[in-house]
Amino acid sequence: MRIRRAVAGWSVMALAVAVVLLLTVTLVVHGRARAARLSPDSGLLHAVSAALPGPSGTPACTSAVERAPVGGSRIFVHNGARRHYVLSPPHFYNARQTYPVVVDFHGFKADSGLEEQRSRMGAIGAGREYFVVTPDALGAPSRWNTPGSPTAADDFGFVDALLTDLAGHYCLDAARIYATGHSNGAEFAAALVCASPRFAAVAMVSSTFAVVCPDGRAPATMAVHGTADPSVPYAGGRVVGAPAPVPAALAVIRGYAGRYRCDPRPESSHPIVGVVALRYTGCAGGGEVRLDTVIGGTHFWPSSPEARRDRATSKAGRTFDATGAILDFFAAHRLAS
Repeated sequence: MRIRRAVAGWSVMALAVAVVLLLTVTLVVHGRARAARLSPDSGLLHAVSAALPGPSGTPACTSAVERAPVGGSRIFVHNGARRHYVLSPPHFYNARQTYPVVVDFHGFKADSGLEEQRSRMGAIGAGREYFVVTPDALGAPSRWNTPGSPTAADDFGFVDALLTDLAGHYCLDAARIYATGHSNGAEFAAALVCASPRFAAVAMVSSTFAVVCPDGRAPATMAVHGTADPSVPYAGGRVVGAPAPVPAALAVIRGYAGRYRCDPRPESSHPIVGVVALRYTGCAGGGEVRLDTVIGGTHFWPSSPEARRDRATSKAGRTFDATGAILDFFAAHRLAS
């Protein structure tokens, strides 16, 4: 009797297992059919993906996103002019989350290709999950329009329109948009973050440019400047082609710290031998003002191929990872709500 009951019990369990397996197979087949209907290129799939929250609590993207960002050289027409830029998208793009953006501006007489060789911002930033935009200035020789002459190219409007266009295609984080640049590009980046409320922070390389932002604007500000810079003197003085002498880098940084109501007592550190980082914290809106002084550094972007070949620069000028330091600085700052 007990044997018959045990056999009957095992039969019921076997039947239950069989039913579960049948339901599982049915759901898998149905899921595959549904997945086939919602192919990766399906607009509906993009809509569903954009509506879902991003991983780790990141905000969902609500723009009309493209599935796979394609990097490389592009043309954007602004005010009837064909403007060239290079886009370096994140290495791993997920349409369900938003990404920070860095706009990197080349120096006087340079272009986007040379800027990428110098900073490697596109290669390094994309690896750290940034969108990196490297645009070209107009003119012969090329030059960014600072301080914004009405008779020259509308570079401020160009950058604003370009960012608006990119935000319509990709998941950009509006609270994490940053500007950086070299020499004339650094000057333009500093002027841009004061002129536009889009930007959370700026990093100037080989030029410490003094800009007075409107009331209420205090973007986190960083500068990297070599003490042996012959083009834009660290201690202040005449710049070739400039109508007036520039103030000393330390004076410019102290001016930013004062205007942004930072703690007047800066912190000092040494990221590597030969580099002194001066940080003013506690600024308005949670910002920061920082100057990385490269002792003996020349005008070249630190650790760029040009700097490594430059016999006039110091070891710190040849080896300091300015790009990594800038990206670390950006990662610490968001646009104040």
